Amino acid sequence: MQFLSVQEFTKSPQAALTSLSKSEKVVLTSNGKPSALMIYADESTLEDTLADLRRLSAKRDLFDLQMQSIENGTDGMSMEEINAEIKLARQERNA
Repeated sequence: MQFLSVQEFTKSPQAALTSLSKSEKVVLTSNGKPSALMIYADESTLEDTLADLRRLSAKRDLFDLQMQSIENGTDGMSMEEINAEIKLARQERNA
C-alpha cells in the first residue's frame, strides 16, 4: 500500500491515479497522518467495490452499536425488556 500526502496529490493528481492503478490502494496523508483511502475501481469493478464498502460500513456500525450497548449496560437485556422498549418507542413515535 502506498502513502501519498495531500500536497503531493494536489500537485499531481494524475500521478496519484497512476500509482493507484498499480497498487490498488493509496492512503492520503495530511500532516503525516492518514486522512483518506483511495481504492482502485474501474467500470467492471465499481459496483462490487461500492457494495463491499457498504457492507464494511454496516459491519462497523453494528460493532459500534454493540460497544455502546456494553458501555450503557443494555447488552444483557432480555427479549421481554427489548420488546417493551420497542413498544414504548412505537408509542412515543405515534403520539
